[in-house]
Amino acid sequence: MPRGGRRKKHDGLASIPQEILHEILVRLPAKSVLRCRAVCREWRRLTSDLAFLVAHHRHQPTLHLISSFRSVDRLFPDRLDAVDLLSGERRPVANCMFDASCDGLVVIGSRIYNPATRQWAPLSRKVRVRNLVGLFRHQPSGEYRVLFWRISSVRSQIYCPNEYCVLTIGSDDDPRPIRSPAPVPVEREQMNSSEPTYVHTGVIQGQPVELGLINAIGPTFIGAPVLLHGNMYLHWKKYWEDRRHKVLVFDTVAESFWHLRPPPVNPRHIMQLFSMDGNLAASSSKDTMTEMRIFLLQKESDMWAFQYRIKLPEMEIRRFQEQGDWLAKVVSEEGDLLVACFGWLLHCDRKGKLVAKFRFGDDLPVVIPHVLKESLIQHTFFQKD
Repeated sequence: MPRGGRRKKHDGLASIPQEILHEILVRLPAKSVLRCRAVCREWRRLTSDLAFLVAHHRHQPTLHLISSFRSVDRLFPDRLDAVDLLSGERRPVANCMFDASCDGLVVIGSRIYNPATRQWAPLSRKVRVRNLVGLFRHQPSGEYRVLFWRISSVRSQIYCPNEYCVLTIGSDDDPRPIRSPAPVPVEREQMNSSEPTYVHTGVIQGQPVELGLINAIGPTFIGAPVLLHGNMYLHWKKYWEDRRHKVLVFDTVAESFWHLRPPPVNPRHIMQLFSMDGNLAASSSKDTMTEMRIFLLQKESDMWAFQYRIKLPEMEIRRFQEQGDWLAKVVSEEGDLLVACFGWLLHCDRKGKLVAKFRFGDDLPVVIPHVLKESLIQHTFFQKD
């Protein structure tokens, strides 16, 4: 008998094999894992191990972010909720918008933030990053970096040239200028078209080119970058000039750009890039968004192929919004859609069946381009003063 005449109580948790305990804990939300660290030293050791943290991040669901207003007197959205399509759960995330996201980290203004651990750090202690293009992980080094553009001070034959830079987060180094994207050649049918396109063009080495990426106020990037196989795919266009959709690719390892021919989409239609089965995909729809066409990029040829058509349940949506148009976005590789209408966010599957609905009062929720996948992995840039 233990000293003092007390019999030690049997701890049922201690009898759980560590392999089973590991499989249970890696599937819990980040907030629950942090609470589990207070149970005992063994659980704290297990849930703090790097291999566990990587596995935990991999098992977390992709959370889709919805912006809305907390009150009617606000000029801009000031509430951000996350929606888990698998569980149908909706939870608050922040009271501000995100500028970029990657691996559970988000950029807000000039700082990087982990919503799961609530850690903050500046992107740089030397310069203020503006015109952010994207956040990515540099695979060879494991560093997290941001891509952005700024006005160049180097003399050039192009008026008011831009330069693209890469900044390593947590580093004391200056941003590193990289070679800017090559100007986009003006296509022959575009030059011969009778319709005015208002493309900002120039001539370099005798070739007419579009200068929207590399001069003046820069391009308008649409949606969030799609990170696949070490590449960052960027959808861009000039709304006030040329309506044509364009796709720019940034190789995050070689830190170089190249142009990808966009899918055969009407320039006046809405186009969105996303990932499907590990490949780049694109959706296309009219402003009314009664149906969507899905295209998939073929790896072997870099050509786009039509995959299928999604018909939205118009009659079902009209139950929630009698008049006006709505906004819809493909949010999963299976073709799930989130439809935003006044006061409601609807989750529909690829066949147009209503799966779930979320009430947003009298507000119009907006599915923002960025997603969040919770991570408890520790980063050195959060540990600096």
